[in-house]
Amino acid sequence: MIQRAIEDAGIPTVALANLPPRVKRVGYPRAALVKFPRGAAVGAPGDAAQQRQVLLDTFKVLETASAPGTPVELEHRWSGGRSGAA
Repeated sequence: MIQRAIEDAGIPTVALANLPPRVKRVGYPRAALVKFPRGAAVGAPGDAAQQRQVLLDTFKVLETASAPGTPVELEHRWSGGRSGAA
């Protein structure tokens, strides 16, 4: 996994994901989780404010994660037309 190789080189990483079971199974070093549909991990199409905030909050996970291995669920909720269940 590329993220793990980058971490082994001493560079912290964070993944933004909307499939919590996969995150746990793969064991990403650091992950921010959102309850958004597949294909819309940063938010609803056209909602630039939400997309920006999701990315900023993902970077905060990178800054605040005390240790790799614990996914953090972001508080964002889906504002688009389809269901947010991933």
